[in-house]
Amino acid sequence: MKFIRNRHIEKLVRKWDEGTATAAEELEIDEWYDNEPNHPIYLHEDFAESEDDLGFRMYTRIKRDIRRLEPMRARRWLIATGAALALLALSIGMYYYRVQEVISTAAVSHDIAPGGDYATLILSDGSRIVLDEVEDGKLAEQAGIDVSKTADGQLVYRLSAGKASAGEAKVSFHTIETPKGGQYQVVLPDGTRVWLNASTSFRYPLSFATSSRREVGLQYGEAYFEVSEDTAHPFVVHSDRQQTQVVGTHFNINAYPDEETIKTTLLSGAVKVTDLLSEQDVLLRPGQQSIVGREGMRVQTLDDTNIILWKDGKFVFDKEPMSAVMRQVARWYKVRVVYQDAVQDVRLSGSVSRFENISTLLEKLEQTGLVRFKRQDDLLTVMKPFP
Repeated sequence: MKFIRNRHIEKLVRKWDEGTATAAEELEIDEWYDNEPNHPIYLHEDFAESEDDLGFRMYTRIKRDIRRLEPMRARRWLIATGAALALLALSIGMYYYRVQEVISTAAVSHDIAPGGDYATLILSDGSRIVLDEVEDGKLAEQAGIDVSKTADGQLVYRLSAGKASAGEAKVSFHTIETPKGGQYQVVLPDGTRVWLNASTSFRYPLSFATSSRREVGLQYGEAYFEVSEDTAHPFVVHSDRQQTQVVGTHFNINAYPDEETIKTTLLSGAVKVTDLLSEQDVLLRPGQQSIVGREGMRVQTLDDTNIILWKDGKFVFDKEPMSAVMRQVARWYKVRVVYQDAVQDVRLSGSVSRFENISTLLEKLEQTGLVRFKRQDDLLTVMKPFP
């Protein structure tokens, strides 16, 4: 069958992707989709580098727009997502996808996108704010502190206008929680920046003004800290059986309840890590990592490659058992993991992007020759590689 190119629609789709399409032009794209479901369109090869890149770009764009669409139209776009990916053909030899063929393939694979900026803020009075569901700007004012959400996905605490100092007789605390597939950034009242990984709970005071130490709690999960220097007020992180004390430094703490150890990695400055159970403590230097577990505390030195952290957009594995690797995958992609074969102790080293769709991530893991996968919706089965 011969198809006639619709260059006008191709132009409108590019404008839609760039966020410059008018309401009338978006309506025209809607009508084209309703009336011409079997006609592909073509885009220049620079539109995306691969099929996965194309799918991720379209997914991100649709998710960003979906909140401002009226409910009926929003449902249409959600239903049309698979078809939209089919209709936007990537070309280096000008090939095209038939809508029926791509939709039937999508029905089998149901690819899963990576996580994003999702979190819930719990105020001192117990009320909850789902941060990805509220507009940017000021969210609350408590204890003389303004709490704001920025456009680039950060929660920022600043002294309210006209206030000389902050603090109440009774210190107020906030908690921010990220779900599976979520991450978030927080700027504390002292300027300390905190990045929270998926499935994390972080508790902190609205003001450090009334205390000699800046104390916060990583109740569970993983967080990266860039601590604002204040020699008079040490910064202390409480996490399960561990206490970490610093003045001004960059470090990461991994303290998930389903992990056997707590790992603290230092990038710059110095931190004192104390194991509250064994009462051991150690002063870490840049490039070192403390590991607190059943046997007490030990310290290892990392090479430069392993200093790359999750906040840099990478999964990094250093002779990591497959069971630990898959726990990271499960948290970020919101999947359930089961094992058909005994591969939990297979060790993996290397790094891979956290912002690939899950199919691309699994393909790269399979290329190691150590493991293979079978996926049905959100259930991921881990198996031995083919002989």
